[in-house]
Amino acid sequence: HSWSFHQLGTFLTYKARRAGIPLVQVDPRYTSQTCNRCGHRDRRNRPDQETFTCRSCGVVAHADHNAALNIAQRGIESWGAVNRPHVA
Repeated sequence: HSWSFHQLGTFLTYKARRAGIPLVQVDPRYTSQTCNRCGHRDRRNRPDQETFTCRSCGVVAHADHNAALNIAQRGIESWGAVNRPHVA
């Protein structure tokens, strides 16, 4: 709990590079307010700290799990954008 997010990110980057593991950083903004299933974003999707209830499609999930799935999807999308062949 004593590490800042910046310090944690620095450690992760260093360790991943040292181990030869690719690391993709994603913007976590709004991941806890966005439905992993339908993509609807609304502040009211988080009625409390641990509950996620989509006001569009009705999916109910643990808020942290829903946000983690959104972060994972952003990582997959970022990885694809970085590793997609470029046409000249």
